[in-house]
Amino acid sequence: MSAMRYLATLTALFAASPALAASGPFFSLGNTDFVVLLGFLLFIGVLFYFKVPSLIGAQLDKRADGIKSELDEARALREEAQALLASYERKQKEVQEQADRIILHAKQEAT
Repeated sequence: MSAMRYLATLTALFAASPALAASGPFFSLGNTDFVVLLGFLLFIGVLFYFKVPSLIGAQLDKRADGIKSELDEARALREEAQALLASYERKQKEVQEQADRIILHAKQEAT
């Protein structure tokens, strides 16, 4: 039963295909496929007349440059933060050594 229903569905889909919807000569304003083709070509022509692809390309290049500068700035900030961290770690080590010396000196005096 399900195979028959599947076959009937496929037959209905192929029988009602859009390619069979238009009748008559293709180059006629009564043919919807031809009218849609003309509208599409006119739309593409208007896009190229107003140089939309180059405008989009320019916007994408501008955005790429902005992203590149943000990445460069982030990289510089990261390097600066690493240098600052190394400096604080060095200071912490020096302070810890000084504290250890003070504790050792205090123990020696206490004895």
